[in-house]
Amino acid sequence: MQHLPAVLSLLVLAAGWYYLFYSPAARRLSGIEDPARNALRIRLRRANGIVMMLLAVAFYAASVTVNEQTPQNTAIMIFMSIPLLLCAMIVLALIDVRLTRRLRRDRRKDRV
Repeated sequence: MQHLPAVLSLLVLAAGWYYLFYSPAARRLSGIEDPARNALRIRLRRANGIVMMLLAVAFYAASVTVNEQTPQNTAIMIFMSIPLLLCAMIVLALIDVRLTRRLRRDRRKDRV
């Protein structure tokens, strides 16, 4: 049970790493999406990968380094970073969803 937080952190870190460097989904849209919007989408997804990697570090820090001897200010900062990073991840994902909706709307207009 003591290794579970470390495994979770490693999985989140690996997902963030993949999202940052290897995710081809946004690049595949370059043929049908406006280049400026596609560049924004790629930057958003890379930023989300960085946020996911920071979230993994925060998970690990919260589960391993925080104990009774940890200064209260440090513990509060670590524990507050987790919901803040989750909120940042959700905001970036919602912006990406908005870009996808705009792309679908534009493609429907082109067909009609």
